[in-house]
Amino acid sequence: MPQRTHPYAPIIASAMRRPELWRVGVTLLAGLLLSVVVTPLFYFFVGRLAPNLMPFQAGPRGVMVGATPGGLFTILAGFALLLMGSIKLAERLHGRNLRELTGPARTMRAQFLVTLKWIAGFTVLSMLLPWDGPAEPVANMPGTVWLFWLPFAILGLMVQVTAEEVFFRGYLQSQIAGATNSYPLGVAASSVLFGLAHLSGTSEGIAAVFPALWAIGFGVLAGDLTMRSGTLGPAIALHFMNNLSAMLLAPQQDMMSGFGLFVQTDSLQTLYSDPKALIFQSLMLFVSWLVARLAIRR
Repeated sequence: MPQRTHPYAPIIASAMRRPELWRVGVTLLAGLLLSVVVTPLFYFFVGRLAPNLMPFQAGPRGVMVGATPGGLFTILAGFALLLMGSIKLAERLHGRNLRELTGPARTMRAQFLVTLKWIAGFTVLSMLLPWDGPAEPVANMPGTVWLFWLPFAILGLMVQVTAEEVFFRGYLQSQIAGATNSYPLGVAASSVLFGLAHLSGTSEGIAAVFPALWAIGFGVLAGDLTMRSGTLGPAIALHFMNNLSAMLLAPQQDMMSGFGLFVQTDSLQTLYSDPKALIFQSLMLFVSWLVARLAIRR
């Protein structure tokens, strides 16, 4: 009886065509240039052409980032630049096409939908749990207005999470694993880079460190799902549901809050000073990963 091929093997095989690490370095430099130069220019020109879409605005508590629906949509749509850049660089530097980054389209779509369904169910159930935060969220917009913006939020979030998963899990994880012949190293390296991308220069203390550590943990779990399934579908579903609940329900005031039905008025330092909040967020991520594991095994 022929031995069954590991689901992740075709993606790794494509990464090993041109496995030199200097090619990964070139891609990382290009990604950095895209993040610090090209994308900010995109935001600037969009804001100049359509002020309602300006992502950054001055507010009474400092600079507001994505605090309006139009501004937040611009930020999320800007991730299309990362998505297109990742696809083009993988093609030029490694001879890899999109499906060699994401896995087979039909399988990826099926795994995305089943994982999304399971994690969405778990998320709804988790909202029924009693939780006492430092302060009650306050209304950010009427429900009818929130429903109007919901399709734009979903579209923008799909662009964002797909771009990040293609770059970090589809490209970096597989390319580093192929170059080093080590799955764990590919997962670890791409996860650390994902965490570094979530460092905040405006926060201090635990408010600056915890989001980066949490993102590293997320990267490890999303990388595990990608290896087990052989596609980006489950990781995209996990990423989408996490960002959907974070941005659409009660995000931090003035910080990516444009699509929020409610907002948290406490500062990040106050929110993260409560150990229960850190434990709760970490447990939610871990259990969501377990739910995703169950979903792709069915």
